[in-house]
Amino acid sequence: MRREDATEDLLAEPVVVYSKGQDGRPYFIDPLEDLGFKRLFSAEQNKDITITFLNHVLKGKREVVSLEFLKNEYPGETQEEGGVIIDIVCKDQIGAFFLVEMQKSWNQNFKERSLFYASRLITEQAPHGNRKEWAYSLKDVYVIALLEKFTINAGNKGKWLHDIALVNTDTGKVFNERLRFTYIELLSFKKTENQLETDLEKWIYALKNLKHLKQAPAAFTEPQLLQFCQAARYINLTKEEKNMISAKTKARWDYYYAIDGAKIMGREEGETRGAHQKAAQIAIKLKNKGVPFTEIQELTELSITEIKNL
Repeated sequence: MRREDATEDLLAEPVVVYSKGQDGRPYFIDPLEDLGFKRLFSAEQNKDITITFLNHVLKGKREVVSLEFLKNEYPGETQEEGGVIIDIVCKDQIGAFFLVEMQKSWNQNFKERSLFYASRLITEQAPHGNRKEWAYSLKDVYVIALLEKFTINAGNKGKWLHDIALVNTDTGKVFNERLRFTYIELLSFKKTENQLETDLEKWIYALKNLKHLKQAPAAFTEPQLLQFCQAARYINLTKEEKNMISAKTKARWDYYYAIDGAKIMGREEGETRGAHQKAAQIAIKLKNKGVPFTEIQELTELSITEIKNL
């Protein structure tokens, strides 16, 4: 997908459309929004949900029995070097690492960013002491990325699930099992409820469509998937979480109105700097409201450095 196509798509749907009850409140939160995603997949009480989802994605490559959630922020080596913030980082019962990332909008260097994130989890395994004794005994690292509004152009158009590994290009055989990437393109997942066959398809359908539903589909019989739906009920959110959703929705409306206006202004004046200036103005407002830099970056497409300097 081209950058301009992704931008137009994003502007065409500035906020999610929830299915609502008679009181005007949504039945389910959007699992793909930052708050919803982390509430459902990185909360201690929802570990069974995360374990089950990972096992369906892994498709028998390994079985995750237990998980430990780890820090998700990795500072730079120097003060000038930017840090890395990952949505979810965890490890299983034998020490394999899982990096789970939800990416809503197009990013030019997303593949490279995935490699960079994975490299942090690999290099941090090295002990500070006797590396000779360690002998590069690396634990597996799995990167699982959910992509909402764009595709990665992996060469197999139409597929929504991409399993990437280090392979010998002559034989096609896996060269090393220590590093794997799984990209899930929600944009390419077109199945309806009646077409769902595998457990993973049901999970992907839930992630993509739950915000539009009023109840869990009849096809959802797995206990952990039903637990996922229950945890996503808007009524089960705390007052603080509901306020956060409301504030972020308003901020997103403000941003998209500003960008739409900037695009019109840019066309009329023949200038391209209008959109950037408007993005900077919105970024300042979001900073003042305490919105995390990573979310501001996602909304405005400004760099972290630009946001810090505003």
